[in-house]
Order: sequence, then structure tokens, then C-alpha cells
Amino acid sequence: MKGITGNPALEAYQRFAVKPVSSAQQAQGAGVDPASTTSTKAAKVSISAEARELAAGNAPVNTQKVESLRAAIVDGSFQVNPTLVAQRMLDGVGA
Repeated sequence: MKGITGNPALEAYQRFAVKPVSSAQQAQGAGVDPASTTSTKAAKVSISAEARELAAGNAPVNTQKVESLRAAIVDGSFQVNPTLVAQRMLDGVGA
């Protein structure tokens, strides 16, 4: 019976397509406990001093600016400048 598309190339692909085998399925097929095959690698992560200060709550906060931004968002007058956002993103990556 032909597939819905009637496209012979697609039908051939579907006939021969193989589902990817997960590591748990491989381990199970080999008679190994899947839980024992799970390995996790620790990633190296470095956190800047500024980020550490922010996380610790030690960074200075301009509460007046925060409140003015909050009020502008609430009353609907806050406008995002997409050009400025894009420029600052590029500045952040050193482009």
C-alpha cells in the first residue's frame, strides 16, 4: 500500500529509516543495568566577580531607577529600543 504522499523517495526513506537507539536501550540489549551506564561529566564553569556579587546580593542597586522602570511598565509607557538592545548585545560579545 502506498503512503499518503505517493512520493517513492519518501516511501523508501520511511521503509529504511532506523530509529536512534538510546544508551539505555543499548545497555539493556547488552544485559547491562542502564543505571550503571549513565555517566555525567562535570562542566567547567567560571563565574565573574561581578556575578558572584550579584548572586550574594552585595551589588549596589539603584532603587529609584528600579521603581521608575516598574512604574513605567505598569502604566504602559515603557518602550524598548531594539537598536540599543542589539548594540549592547554586540558590545557584550566583543563584536
